[in-house]
Amino acid sequence: MKPKDRRAGKLLGLTGHMQAIRSGIEHIFKPRMTVLYPEVLQDLGPNYRGMLKLRIDICISCTLCARICPSNALKMVKVDVRKYPGITYQRCIFCGFCVDICPVDALEMSGSHDAACYTLGEQVLKPEDFSKDPVIEDKPRVKPLFDEKRGLRYESC
Repeated sequence: MKPKDRRAGKLLGLTGHMQAIRSGIEHIFKPRMTVLYPEVLQDLGPNYRGMLKLRIDICISCTLCARICPSNALKMVKVDVRKYPGITYQRCIFCGFCVDICPVDALEMSGSHDAACYTLGEQVLKPEDFSKDPVIEDKPRVKPLFDEKRGLRYESC
């Protein structure tokens, strides 16, 4: 290898390192993307796929939603004379296929995503419950504080 080739190789290696350092320094001064959840809530986009809601008054019981569901989260349940979809949120992958295929737009994605359940049975919704808006409890917020003597503790906001 010629001496000029060796110097050129070392110079290329050095410029690569300098570019990496410059990139790191640029990112130090950029604003952070982290959101302090749950104190600060992030705006959800218009096409956000949250929990499903059934409009039972317009559902025509065509069963297309239950047939297209890739995770079998929707099952048709008999209510009085007709069958309406019920959902098992344990299985739902929030793909939106059921919403897209519904010919009368009886299913829609809500903007709600913070629903939590105490038992697995609460995640299985009958058509009557499935047609209501998801209930989200408004709990008092607490702020975690670190105390060197006592460790982690919480304070009401």
